[in-house]
Amino acid sequence: MRSMRSPNTLIIVAFLIGAVKAASSNSTTSVEGLTLVSAVFKYDPSKAAAAVAGGLYSIASICLFVRLFMNKAWWGLCLPIASTFMSIGFFMRIPMAMNPNSLPIFMVQELFTLLPPAAYLAFNYILYGRFIVNCVDRRYSWIKPEKVAQYFVISDITTFLIQGAGGGLEVSTKVTSEKLGADVLLAGLIIQTLSFALFMILVAHAWHAILRDGFLVRQEPWGPILWILMFSSTAYMIRCIYRVIELGQGHGGYLVTHEIYFYLLDSLPLLIGICTYIIFWPTKYLEASAKPNNEMTERY
Repeated sequence: MRSMRSPNTLIIVAFLIGAVKAASSNSTTSVEGLTLVSAVFKYDPSKAAAAVAGGLYSIASICLFVRLFMNKAWWGLCLPIASTFMSIGFFMRIPMAMNPNSLPIFMVQELFTLLPPAAYLAFNYILYGRFIVNCVDRRYSWIKPEKVAQYFVISDITTFLIQGAGGGLEVSTKVTSEKLGADVLLAGLIIQTLSFALFMILVAHAWHAILRDGFLVRQEPWGPILWILMFSSTAYMIRCIYRVIELGQGHGGYLVTHEIYFYLLDSLPLLIGICTYIIFWPTKYLEASAKPNNEMTERY
């Protein structure tokens, strides 16, 4: 069980690093005469939209916890916990709208909405590794399946560090440093998106190799895992691409200044991705199709 701690520890570290990034990049854009919230978001957050989003994520969190406890799938604990934090983040937008100059409220809201997606991605990394090891064969994976979660979570941490460095440079009063900081921040986000795209290619390659060997995926007990992995990953990728375009447009860009896109292209794809696992919780597919005499890995 010792090696199971590694990806989960990395996830926690990623959350902490992301908190620094959020603090440095978002709280430094205040403009004289504007509230903190209006200076950062360029709009007044909707309390009704925040309540609806928080409620939906709360329901999803409860359902995911039920799924997890019913199946005793402790390796997937990061998913419902992250969803719970995100629901809190949305609910925090309500007092944030009422106290637009409160830095503590703003920071909690930012922390709890920006960082949970890292855990959503980590859940997919872990599921991929368990699927390859328990259901098919290691030769279908370009990367050692036991190491996939570690490698990609480390990649996410690295990109958080890059984004944090960019956010720190944006604090500078020098125009050149501020511009460099924005570019570094955008580069970090692009690298993060490319890293996740590589993971999706990894899944697609394994899928293609399995089909090439004559497996009828739809008829296999583990078949749904490939579908839900790719579907949820596609939903998360929509959010990644949105964030890149949003940041690329700058502080006054169209996407940044219209709250509706934050919910439609950020919050909603993430919700769809995690809700996939409410309907198709992967444990039953992993257990029903586990290879005989397979060494059950405890590395996740």
